Amino acid sequence: MKMMSLTTLKKIILDTGKQNDLYLSLINESGTIISANTPMRRDFLNAAPAQANTSFFDLIHPSHKNDFIKTIQQAGCSQDPATAELYIKNGYYHPTMWQISRLQQRTGDSHLLFCVGYKVLDAGQFEKFNSLVKTHHPLIIEGVTGILFHDSSGSILAANKQISSILETSLERLYQLGDIRIPWKTYWKINNEEGVALAFEDSPFMKAIKTGIAQTATLMIELKSGETRWLFFHSQPVHDNNPGGCAAISHIIDVTNEKKLAARVQEKKALIDAFVRQTPNLVWVLDEDSRLHMASDAFFSYFGIDKEASLYKEMSKLVPESVYRNFYDKHIHVLETGRPMKFIEKVRFADGAKYISHINIFPVEGTEGRKLVGGYAVNLPDTSRIESELREANERLLTISQATTNAIWEWDMQTGTIFRNEALMEMIGYQPDHSKGLSWWLRRIHPEDRNRVGDKVKEATDNNLQSWQDEYRFKCADGHYKHIRDKGFVIYENGLPVKMIGSLLDISDRKELENKLADEKLERQRELSETVIRVQEKERTRIGHELHDNVNQILSSTLLFVDMLQASGKEQKQLKGKSLEYLRTAIDEIRKLSRELVVPHFKEQGLVDSIRTMVDDIHMTDAIRIQFTHDIESDLLSPGKKITLFRIIQEQLKNILKHSKAKNAAILLQTKANIVELVISDNGVGFDSRQTHQGIGLSNIYERASFYNGTVNVQAAPGKGCVVTVILSVS
Repeated sequence: MKMMSLTTLKKIILDTGKQNDLYLSLINESGTIISANTPMRRDFLNAAPAQANTSFFDLIHPSHKNDFIKTIQQAGCSQDPATAELYIKNGYYHPTMWQISRLQQRTGDSHLLFCVGYKVLDAGQFEKFNSLVKTHHPLIIEGVTGILFHDSSGSILAANKQISSILETSLERLYQLGDIRIPWKTYWKINNEEGVALAFEDSPFMKAIKTGIAQTATLMIELKSGETRWLFFHSQPVHDNNPGGCAAISHIIDVTNEKKLAARVQEKKALIDAFVRQTPNLVWVLDEDSRLHMASDAFFSYFGIDKEASLYKEMSKLVPESVYRNFYDKHIHVLETGRPMKFIEKVRFADGAKYISHINIFPVEGTEGRKLVGGYAVNLPDTSRIESELREANERLLTISQATTNAIWEWDMQTGTIFRNEALMEMIGYQPDHSKGLSWWLRRIHPEDRNRVGDKVKEATDNNLQSWQDEYRFKCADGHYKHIRDKGFVIYENGLPVKMIGSLLDISDRKELENKLADEKLERQRELSETVIRVQEKERTRIGHELHDNVNQILSSTLLFVDMLQASGKEQKQLKGKSLEYLRTAIDEIRKLSRELVVPHFKEQGLVDSIRTMVDDIHMTDAIRIQFTHDIESDLLSPGKKITLFRIIQEQLKNILKHSKAKNAAILLQTKANIVELVISDNGVGFDSRQTHQGIGLSNIYERASFYNGTVNVQAAPGKGCVVTVILSVS
C-alpha cells in the first residue's frame, strides 16, 4: 500500500465495506482503534465512531489477547499479512478470522496496523453456536481441552480453538466442513487401541447419543498430513435444549506424548527383562533388609534355587552361608555410603571349576524412597591356565607344520601376525619372515584378483561362515605368477572371529593344462567355422554354375524357339512379345544370381579387388554412388574370413539398393591392432531398429559374423540412414 496521509487512510476505511460484512479497522501497535468501517462500528462499536480511547483488545476475549499480541508482532516481521482466529464481543463472542498487515505510516512513535476480519459462522451456524454458548460458555470459549459439539447427524454445532489445533486445522475450516463425518470417512484413518479401523457410528460421541450414557475411548488418528496422534475422547450426551436436537459434547485430549512415553517405558522394561533373562553373568538387586527383589536367570541357575519362590526372601536363606558372609558387609557399606564398590573374588562354581569374578556393587534408586543395592558379577577366565594351554597348542601346531609337506598359514586376527610354514615359503620363493602380514600378501595378488579375494575373506567373517575358498594368481619371488588355490577356516570366540587357519595348493600346472585345452577348443571351433563356410560357399558355387550353365542355357534356347514362332493376329503378337520379355528378364536375373553365388577367386583377384569389382558393377546401373576406402592387410585373413567379409558387404549393399532409397553409400575396411573392422553406411530413409523386425539380410550378417565370434552393431533412425559395423579378430 502506497504512503498516504492518515486522514486519507481513515476516509478510505470509513467508505469501504459499507454494504458487506467485511470488518476493516486501523489500529496502532498498542491496539487503539484509529478508524473503523461501518460494519465494524455497527457490530462491535455500537455504531459509534471510534474514539481515541477505544482499544481493539477490549473487544477480544481475554484468553485470546496473547494470540493477538503474537499476531501483531508477526505482522511487524513479515511482508505478508499475519492471521489469527479471535472471539470478538458483541453481547456474545463471535468466532472471527483476521488478517493483520503492518503499514509504512506511523502515528507518533507507533506503526499503524491494517486489520481485515470476517465472521467464521453464517447466520444459521451462529444461532446454534450462540444457543450453546449461553449454557456452555466456559467450555467453548475458555476450555483448555479440545471441545466439540455436534448433533446426531454429525453436524458441528460448536468447537473451540484447542480442537482445531489438535486436528491440525482451523475453526473456520471446521465450520466450513459442517459435518465431522466428512474427514472421518475420507482423509482421516482412525483405529481403536487394538489397531482396528473404527466406523463413525461406533465413535464414542455417537454411542453417547444413542445410549444416553457418557463414553470414553482412546483412538489413534492418522491426519491428512500423515502425522499420527492418539486422542482421548470423553463424550457425553447434551440433555439441555439445543438447536440440533440430540447432541453430544466431546472433551478431547491429545495423549500422543503419553502414549509414546508409555511405549518407551514398555520397551525399556522389555529390554531390562531380556537382559536379566539372557545375560550369562550373575545379576541381583537387594533391599535394606537383604531381601531379593530381582535377579538374572544365571543367578537362579547357579545357586540352584526356584525363581518364583526366591523373590522377596532374605539372601541368607537363598545362598550358601560362606557367600552371604563374604558379600553382606559390602552390600551394607554401599547402602550406607551410596558409593559403588568394585572388587575381584575367586569363586568356585557348582561344577568344581574355579573362576575369577569381577564384581560391581552399586546403589539403585527405588520407588517411594526405598534404598536398593544391585550387584553384577562377570566371570573372568583363569588367564594363567589359558596361556599355558595356548603355548602347548602353538607348540603342537609348529611341530605339525614342520612335519607336513603342505603349505599352511595361520592368521591371528587380533594381533595381525601371520605364521607361514616352510613349505609355503618355499612354494612362493620368499624367505621366512613373520613381519610379512596380510597387506604384504594382498599386494602380491594379481590386481585383477585382489579385490575379489579381499571381499571373499570379509564376506566369510561378516556372515559368520566357517570357511572360504578361492583361486587367484600370486606373484612369487622370481617375478612370475603362480595359480594358487587358497582355503581358510575361521575360528570364533563369543561370536567374533579371532583366528584363521588355511592351506595353499599350487594349481599352476592344472591352469596351464586348462588354458591349453581352451586354446585347442578355440582352434577346433575356428577350423569348424572355416569348414562350414567352405562347404556353404562350395554349394553356393555349384548352384551358381548350375544356374548359369544349365538353367540359363535352357532359358536361352527357349528364347530362340519362342522368337521363331510366327504370330498371326494382334493378340498373339502381344503374347509373343510378353513371353520374350519375361524370358530375357529371367535370364538376366539368373545371370546376376549366379554371379552372386559363385565364390570370388581371391587368390587371383584378392578381397579388395573383388569388392571393387562388385562396386563397379553397381555403378554401371547408376542406382547409387558408393565410396570404397580400405586399409587392410588381407593376407593376414583366412579364406573363410575373406569370404565372410565379402558376403556381408554383398548382403548389406543388396539391402541398401532394395530398401533404403539412398543416393550415396560408403564402405570402410581396415585393420586395427588384432581386429578387422568393416563399416557400411548410407544416407537413406533409415528405420527404427527397436521396432523394425530384423529381416533375412541382417540375420545373415549376424549369422556370418557369429561364425568367428565377431560382433555386429547396427545404428539406424528414421530419416538418418543406417550404419552397420562388423568387427572380427584377425587371428
